[in-house]
Amino acid sequence: MDWDFCLFLYLFCAFHSVLTFNIDPVTWKYFTRNNDVGFGYRVIQTDTSSLLVSDPLVQYSNNTRGQVYICLTLPSEAVNMSLGLSMTKDPQSSNSVVCGPTIPKQCKVLTTLNGMCFIMSGNDAVSAPIPSALRNCPPEIDIAFLIDGSASVEDVDFDKMKTFVITIIQSFSNCSSQFAIAQFSTGFEIHSKFEAVNDIDSWRTRIGEIKQQKGWTYSANAINKTVYVPYNLFVSEGGARQSAIKILIVITDGSSTDEPHLRGAVEKAEKKNIIRFAIGVRSKFSLTQDTKQQLQVIASAPVAKHVFNVTDFDALDSIREQLEENIAIEGKFTNKNKELDIAVDEGNNENGFDSQCCMSAEQKNKKYFTFDICSLCTSGYSMTIATRSKKKLVILGAPRYRGFNFEQIFFLLSQPQIGSYFGAEVCVVDLNSDAKTDLLLISAPTYVDSHSEGRPYFTFSVALVGMAGHRGRFGSSLASPADLNGDGFRDVLIGAPLEEDRQGSIYIFNGGVDQINPTYSQRIAGSSVRSGLQFFGQALSQSSLDHSGDNLPDIAVGSKGAVLLLRSRPIVFVDVKVTYSPSKISTSQTNCTKPLENTLTVCFNMNLAANISYTLKLDAKRYNHRAYFLPKNRVLSEAVNVTLEEVCKDHPFFIEACTEDHLNPLHNELMITFEGLPSQSLENLQPVLLPWIKNTTLWMLDYEMNCGSDNLCVDNLKMDFSFGSSNIEVGIMQEINVTVFVENKGENSYNTQFTLNYPFGFSYRRIMPRQGRVNCDSVDHMQGILLGVTICQVNKPLFAGNASAVFDIIYSINKESNFDQKVTFSASLTSGNTNHSENSELLKMRNISVKHAISVALLRSVIYINFTSGKNNLEKPSPSVYVFKVKNEFRELNVTVFIRVPVKLGDEYIWTNKILQIPDCFRERDEQPTSTNFLKVLKKKNVLNCSVTVCAVFRCDVNLMRNERKFYNISSNVSSRWIEQIGPMSASFQLVSTASLDYDKDEYIYFSDSLSSVPVCEVEVYEEPSILKEVIGGVIGGLLIMSLITAALYKVRYTSLSIIL
Repeated sequence: MDWDFCLFLYLFCAFHSVLTFNIDPVTWKYFTRNNDVGFGYRVIQTDTSSLLVSDPLVQYSNNTRGQVYICLTLPSEAVNMSLGLSMTKDPQSSNSVVCGPTIPKQCKVLTTLNGMCFIMSGNDAVSAPIPSALRNCPPEIDIAFLIDGSASVEDVDFDKMKTFVITIIQSFSNCSSQFAIAQFSTGFEIHSKFEAVNDIDSWRTRIGEIKQQKGWTYSANAINKTVYVPYNLFVSEGGARQSAIKILIVITDGSSTDEPHLRGAVEKAEKKNIIRFAIGVRSKFSLTQDTKQQLQVIASAPVAKHVFNVTDFDALDSIREQLEENIAIEGKFTNKNKELDIAVDEGNNENGFDSQCCMSAEQKNKKYFTFDICSLCTSGYSMTIATRSKKKLVILGAPRYRGFNFEQIFFLLSQPQIGSYFGAEVCVVDLNSDAKTDLLLISAPTYVDSHSEGRPYFTFSVALVGMAGHRGRFGSSLASPADLNGDGFRDVLIGAPLEEDRQGSIYIFNGGVDQINPTYSQRIAGSSVRSGLQFFGQALSQSSLDHSGDNLPDIAVGSKGAVLLLRSRPIVFVDVKVTYSPSKISTSQTNCTKPLENTLTVCFNMNLAANISYTLKLDAKRYNHRAYFLPKNRVLSEAVNVTLEEVCKDHPFFIEACTEDHLNPLHNELMITFEGLPSQSLENLQPVLLPWIKNTTLWMLDYEMNCGSDNLCVDNLKMDFSFGSSNIEVGIMQEINVTVFVENKGENSYNTQFTLNYPFGFSYRRIMPRQGRVNCDSVDHMQGILLGVTICQVNKPLFAGNASAVFDIIYSINKESNFDQKVTFSASLTSGNTNHSENSELLKMRNISVKHAISVALLRSVIYINFTSGKNNLEKPSPSVYVFKVKNEFRELNVTVFIRVPVKLGDEYIWTNKILQIPDCFRERDEQPTSTNFLKVLKKKNVLNCSVTVCAVFRCDVNLMRNERKFYNISSNVSSRWIEQIGPMSASFQLVSTASLDYDKDEYIYFSDSLSSVPVCEVEVYEEPSILKEVIGGVIGGLLIMSLITAALYKVRYTSLSIIL
């Protein structure tokens, strides 16, 4: 059938470029379509002039529901699929994915909902549906209960067992299930053959009438009779269905009387593919090894899923939910198949997406856990696209996923709340905009606690929450469209469409380094955006493009029947100055009854217009204040209108005369409130204040210093600092120590302050004073914005003449930082004194070299070759063996590998291939041996290396990513000609090649065991066996033996003749 979809195109005008921070809660553009209430359910910003909007609820005929922006030809089974219920766009390409998860499939007992998705390219080409066909109906289940009626079971416990059976039957009565019940003791009795549950009350009555046998516990006999005729339940005569999954639940309270026959009975059940659950009652099943073993024999594998132990019959209900869930799992498997059905086909991947279902990401190690979805899931209910390891993943949420294998599926939540719809929305977050997914947000919009409803998660334990007291389905929509507050990290939008009586609202959470700030920075209520909105925030565009032409990202928000565009606000820097006249508090007054007069001048300067309200509080750090505007009133509030010019205002005030504390300065507090005024150049868009500007500041007013007859303190401050090491080794060193030395060679110095600026990547840890009194505060600033600063008060308030202070400041080093080859620390020294000696040293700047740690593992290899001496025309193949394996274990680096291979000894080549080459390397040169008399060297040590042979030098340039491996191989035949030059008839030689690394030693530091690797080829030479000596010896020995025999015979003959004579 044909489904039609509409394309909505909007063109916008351009404005001036400013910075960005958060969102203007006033509608900039508003789009609606007739009375289609589903319009705006999902929205995508395809480019800077158009939106892609879905209406999954619009119904055109009995079989057509859902509309997006182009016409698609869908398969015939895609009936009422609510196409557009979930949509997303790949931020690195123009591809979009549209899904519809509500395709019904009629089964015997229930109707399952299936999903399909379509990938649309930038030229409106549409992929085949994914998956290509609907899932099959869930299989039928036949469940038989075998209950223990032996005398050891009390009457009341037998009734509890029957109640437990009724509860299990009731749980599966609405599924395609049949049930049978049998009792065993000394005998065996079938109380009910397999039947479906048409009337649960009749089953309750039938089970309640079962009488206990009260005999012995013949478990093996009962299982045997359950499986085989004439008692067999699992046949068609017993009501069993041939296509159904067969499940047997055995409930017993004691050891089997016929235990020797138990294993044989179970094997018969196994042959008939009957899945068995064993429930043991009484604590001895968890204590006695024999009885525990019997339960494990009865149960199917794995036993951890099929054996349950409870202490008594009252505890049966505690295992009911787990048993039901495990039975449900078995109902989703075929007999021997332990793999879940795949709900998304992977065959059609022409658009560059890997279609898998992914439910979570681990932030610390950056790993994604993926698994397939069962046939009952609403695959495609929510969807997003992640990028990991240069591969794109289509991540599909399945909030109704329940029947999973607990051993094979990774739990996201240790205690998930039932009905929370976990996985209803998924969203990937690229915090640093490097085109790699950093976090995965997963929402549970119907999660309920005492304060709120809805909970998105971005790690296994951290959840984002909205305003307390609202039941608004917080997390119904998720998006990470852009960096909205200008801090360099992408932010997150979360919709709560049911807040404020279904008017809805959206929340903004700011991103940071490897995390999202769990406290929202802005909440925009639908009632403040446009009157009459409903379900504002039900959809959020995953991208924020500049539709208004002001170089600011705009966000698109869907509501019931409408889509709204909201613009980002410009941000402003406010320059605030406070000065005093006179600049010091006089201490030379003689009339202690008349207060001193002073004037505080506050000035504001900014690049746009705003109303600034401010409050001044004199001597704010003291309870008994020394200054006031009016008697007993030290607080003053005013307001000014600031445009593009500096605005200043004077405020006279009074200071108590002859105060006891004339050493410590007055800290006067200024607190401002900012209200941006509409800018005509930006269509009345109101600016907001830069978020990290403090709205409360302290401005110090010092007392004059009494320093001798001239009343003029001239200090002579000197300062220096040094580092605890000659360079910084990132990845090896965890901390860097900065030693600071401050001294005063002049008159008293008041409120002496040491300031040290340090680069991003260092974090202040602690201070260790060695001499003097020092207190420090430090702020680690953000990359590319401000330097970190540590401010230390030295011997405050008075740093006396000829005094000194020594202290250490310790900073931790971020091992992931990438510094330049040198980093700069700059220090300054100030005091409250007006005059300083010309010899003062108040500024210092020092550089320290930085080396980034690299770790490369080198492994060598050894091969063996033998030759026969005296034959110089032999060749032996050298196995293709890697010279070494190099593995980069830390960070990306460029490295050069030099491989030196002996190729010629004297006048003879060692290898038959005279132009020997190594893949991925080039032969740079041949090096002559350092020793010209190789015979003399080899007589001392049979090692053929570059000291006695001509060596070919190979240069291999390689860029290694982190944890990347590289292998280098030599493959050629070894000749025997060079051996004849050496002379020995038998010997063993080592043919040694060497490999070494070269890298930029100014940038990196190497901390592995060795920079080189030595592959060895063992060459053995032996004499050819000769039989000449053995032949000669044999001939001589034979002649000798014959001579002896002849002499003996002659003597015997002579003796005989003598006797005869």
